[in-house]
Amino acid sequence: MRLIIFFTFGLLLTLGAGCSGNDGQKESTGGEDTSLSESTDSARNSEAPPEMPEKVIPVVLSPEDQEKAKRAPAGMVFIKGGCFIMGNDYAQEDEKPEHEVCLDDFYMDKFEVTQARWEKLLGFNPSKFIGPDLPVEQVNYVEVQEFLEKSKGQCRLPTEAEWEYAAKGGANARYFWGNMMDEAYAWYKDGSGETTHPVGQKQPNQFGLYDMMGNVWEWTDDWYEPYYQIREKNNPKGPETGEYKVIRGGAFDSSAGALRITNRIWLHPKNRVFQKVTTYGQAINEIYNYIGFRCAQSISSQTKATEE
Repeated sequence: MRLIIFFTFGLLLTLGAGCSGNDGQKESTGGEDTSLSESTDSARNSEAPPEMPEKVIPVVLSPEDQEKAKRAPAGMVFIKGGCFIMGNDYAQEDEKPEHEVCLDDFYMDKFEVTQARWEKLLGFNPSKFIGPDLPVEQVNYVEVQEFLEKSKGQCRLPTEAEWEYAAKGGANARYFWGNMMDEAYAWYKDGSGETTHPVGQKQPNQFGLYDMMGNVWEWTDDWYEPYYQIREKNNPKGPETGEYKVIRGGAFDSSAGALRITNRIWLHPKNRVFQKVTTYGQAINEIYNYIGFRCAQSISSQTKATEE
């Protein structure tokens, strides 16, 4: 029997110290437990599955890749590696230049890390919107590192290249589903009700990943640079040092433009919110940066050797 994953035809916001936005304009935004991923799957399976939009087409995995997919850690999906064009020469300056990147196979969380999963491991919940199935947010990069350490090798942050590749899924458009915003796939400013939502409620992308666009921003492991400097083609990790980390994907309060696949924003690793002084009365308003993350895992060389 052939295993399929979702595929498609041809197919950020100033944050404390960073920005993202619409096309051409930035705007401001202000082992480990996997039971929640399993319960989320169970909850989804207890109802009639939504009809898959016609624009999303299944792709067939080779028998070898089917075996890799079967070995995906709980709550993760298999991401078939390959080469793709990263960046966008026709959008914002920090998305240039377009360049070819090639990635090895890897695994990635099906859902953004939830509050239940975060709190069970770290014992506190920094989120503004509270709910066990909601994505954890208001987490800075430093706190995420503590989560990764306590996961004992079961979680790492994806590189920026891995994140874009996984979100893209072979698409050659603004979003993995096409060039026009479609609320079937993402929680964003229009239609979110100004709040985060339980993970996995929108349609998944080509790899079976949920909420890659919208709901909450996601940390990556790369240091930010204002334009891509081409260092290596295979499995790039960005600059060795920097001041800010790259965040991707947009949030429930983001514009449609901020959710574009290639859109980039940045934030200091210690920041979680941005305080803005208003022009009237010098009052300080706290601009929440709804930032979470999802885990990735490499496929070990030992596993590769066994498969060969």
